[in-house]
Amino acid sequence: MALTSCRGAGTGTTLTVANWADWTEVRLERQYIDGFSARRPGVRVSFESVPNQAEYRDQILTSIAAGAPPDVFLLDNIDIPAFVRSGTLLDLGPYAARAGAPLDGFDPEVLAIFRRGASVYALPKGYSPMVIAYNKDVFDRFGVPYPPEQWTWERFRATAKALTRDVDGDGKSDVYGFWLDRRPFMWIGSLWALGGDVLCPDGTRASGCLDSPASEWAFRALTGLATRDSVVPRYFGLRRSVGDHMRNFYAGRLAMIPFGHFYMPQVRPLLERGRVRIGLTQLPYREGGAPATVLYASGFAVARNARHKRLSVELAAYMVDSLAQVTRAAGGLEIPALSRVADQVVRADTTGLEGVFRRAVRTGRMPWGARIEKWREVEAILPDIMDRIVMNREDVAAVLHDVAAQIDRALVPAPGTAARGAGR
Repeated sequence: MALTSCRGAGTGTTLTVANWADWTEVRLERQYIDGFSARRPGVRVSFESVPNQAEYRDQILTSIAAGAPPDVFLLDNIDIPAFVRSGTLLDLGPYAARAGAPLDGFDPEVLAIFRRGASVYALPKGYSPMVIAYNKDVFDRFGVPYPPEQWTWERFRATAKALTRDVDGDGKSDVYGFWLDRRPFMWIGSLWALGGDVLCPDGTRASGCLDSPASEWAFRALTGLATRDSVVPRYFGLRRSVGDHMRNFYAGRLAMIPFGHFYMPQVRPLLERGRVRIGLTQLPYREGGAPATVLYASGFAVARNARHKRLSVELAAYMVDSLAQVTRAAGGLEIPALSRVADQVVRADTTGLEGVFRRAVRTGRMPWGARIEKWREVEAILPDIMDRIVMNREDVAAVLHDVAAQIDRALVPAPGTAARGAGR
């Protein structure tokens, strides 16, 4: 799919917006995008979507290198370091307010993901922290009190044990307290909340941090849910099929799961029909520590060599203004990046779920993917930690030491380049 912008017929101009949205998201975008053409007569906006993110990223880079980038394109937080290093993005900071998107309107924690010093390389579209969802019907069934919004690890662990039950008396658990996901983006927030981390603060190495006493304690706690406490089902991680954990959660066979706002579109219809009752709580933290979670976000960017720079900046700003964010909020996929719109969503929500998400932002941290360029390589290695400890029952300290060494090798800069870590 050619990601290009071109002159339309006559004096008209066609601007192209590229993203990885599915048809549902594109339908939401089209609900408000005609308003831009009303502001700018003779300008038409076209959407080009590549659902596969890896393919999408390659096509964006190729189109920029060829001098024919899309006028506006969506970037995931994990893409920011590479695009910033390449110098291909236009700094939107000086133009945002004049184009209708004053930077002080965005949640500062979310804006920081796309910011480098005074420069802003994408305007935030929306975001999600990671939290814990719990099935109220399971809690009620076994008479276990609902958790508070903030809770310690030991209370969480005791709750997961109380909810793991052999219902039919065959000696095997039929209901489990928690779902331990092997995918790093699902557990790194919990690792932080338990005092551990994957990389050292400058982002150049894992040794001394992934295998530190604090991280070892955190991984023992997380994996111990499966190896010691048996509150995690045997269909661990994604070893069976994508979606198993959600189906079992809805069916009452899982009491609690890690949860991002990206699950809300599939949960909302079930809530509205009364098929499931859920609550949300923040990630449990280590006693004596502080709550923490990870924030995932995406934003609209403009290439430095965009053919219609002024119009492109105006379009990017239009796609993150109030109308656009209210429209997307109706779809429920993410939290609006504009603080006042996010607060409106919280006030209008009768379930109380949006408020928990919103308050979790106060404990949110920028993901490593938004800070270092080689996070994809690191992330590909990390599932081995859960697999080796939970599935193979290998020693936690030995696994962390070995994986830290693997990550250090992956982070070694290519010849002729310098290591780049981005502080918060």
